[in-house]
Amino acid sequence: MNVFPMRDRWSLQGPTKTGAAALAGALLLSLSACGDEESGSTGGASSSGAATVDQSLRDQLPEEIVSQGSLVIAGSFDNPPVIYASAANATQPDGIAADLAAEIGERLGLDVEWRNTPFPGQLPGIDSGAFDIVWGQATQTEEREAELYDMIPFYAAPLSVLVEEGNPSGVTSFATMCGATIGGSVGSIFERYVQLANEQFCADKTPIEYQGYTKGEEVALHSGAIDAVIDTFPVNSDAATRLDGVEAIKLPDAGAIDSGLAGIVFSKTEPGLSTTVAQVLQQLHEDGTYQQIFEDEGVSTAILDADQLMVNYLTGTPAGEKQ
Repeated sequence: MNVFPMRDRWSLQGPTKTGAAALAGALLLSLSACGDEESGSTGGASSSGAATVDQSLRDQLPEEIVSQGSLVIAGSFDNPPVIYASAANATQPDGIAADLAAEIGERLGLDVEWRNTPFPGQLPGIDSGAFDIVWGQATQTEEREAELYDMIPFYAAPLSVLVEEGNPSGVTSFATMCGATIGGSVGSIFERYVQLANEQFCADKTPIEYQGYTKGEEVALHSGAIDAVIDTFPVNSDAATRLDGVEAIKLPDAGAIDSGLAGIVFSKTEPGLSTTVAQVLQQLHEDGTYQQIFEDEGVSTAILDADQLMVNYLTGTPAGEKQ
């Protein structure tokens, strides 16, 4: 997503997996710089080691998924703690999404094949059928649920800004952004959010300028070319723990614009896949595996309730349907 690692300030105290990976593989964690698409396959190794295939859930899967024997998942390996390149093997992801996907694969008897894909190519890949799932960078929105994709929220991801330490720009909310230059990922929903903020908060003031980046936000922020970087609080908070001279600030008025949820994306042509994955996530929540994965990454405050782990949570749109 950003040159910074996706989305109440949570504490990342102690030796989390994210921190260890960042120290071991700092070259890999330039958050919007995802080069050519890379692939990697796992056998769905379970974090708990106790999961077995749930045949009743496997029987609900689309026939083509069962036939291919795998889930093809796209994400950009630059978004800790959600998804980032493994320090041991840069073609494989680590993080919350990777661990949850491995559990899902284990319980459905499927391999998990990841495609390291920059965000602008992820949703088109769902549309073309190249990917079964997009996981790691997508914000859950009512429009997407109702009109475009099936989505399952998996992660609490309120909006924030990353600013220079001491916040010389004075950006603490959308209302205080008027007249500022804000950096963010090219092709992300954040540009749309800035447009909405201009309409809601800056109608009679100097508008916010959005500067899109594929990489280099860190340099731009330190040089003064931009006043802040917009992303989810987990991403910016993670960046603030790894980078010198920056701090993350949650935007208190973001609720007028953003759901605060990160979601897993599916094509509406495969409702059997999205509904089955939702059921597995609820199983993982019930047995504590879901919570443990978040705790291992040091982000327990991003845990959702079990009843939020459902297809199209915001709108209630039935899987496979459009409103």
